[in-house]
Amino acid sequence: MAVPTYDEMGDPGMELVRVARERVGQDYTSSYGMTNPISLKDLSALAGGSAGGSGNSYPAVNLLNTQSSNFYRNRRPDGSDPLKMSEFFGYNQTLTRREMRFAYSSTSSSTACSYTISATIYWHDGSSTLPVGGDKVYTTYSGTTVATGGFYQLFDPSSGVTNGTWVEVIGGGGGFAGTVTDSGSC
Repeated sequence: MAVPTYDEMGDPGMELVRVARERVGQDYTSSYGMTNPISLKDLSALAGGSAGGSGNSYPAVNLLNTQSSNFYRNRRPDGSDPLKMSEFFGYNQTLTRREMRFAYSSTSSSTACSYTISATIYWHDGSSTLPVGGDKVYTTYSGTTVATGGFYQLFDPSSGVTNGTWVEVIGGGGGFAGTVTDSGSC
């Protein structure tokens, strides 16, 4: 489990030891022991390490998490002063992107379902093979640009065969752009 987002926490307080657990590749809720002291400077260092005096050496910050001043999921520290605990809301040390093959329509799911697979490959941040509600879809592996809003018929990323489903992605600007909101069968 990643560090909870601001909305998931209810109380926006975070525990430094839990953020440290996430940064060493455990997860936010694990009981994995950490060696004191724990330095926010080391947790926030993009290259990782223990130069700030931590009892642990941290891996590099996972740059697939987006850097944002808003409280949306998959955030990451910017590595510069002032250091802020709030930069870790939603941070996930083990975040990966998964390939997404699709056919796209800006107008409807039935139109998307009538198209054949596109040669273009997109990426999503979900834990399943195909994106589901709440996952974000990106045009690049690095996650620098979110996918255009609309309807996407999904295809198996390995075989290119349709799985008979579609997802709707939110468009526009803001922190929820690129997020899967609805799905159904073709």
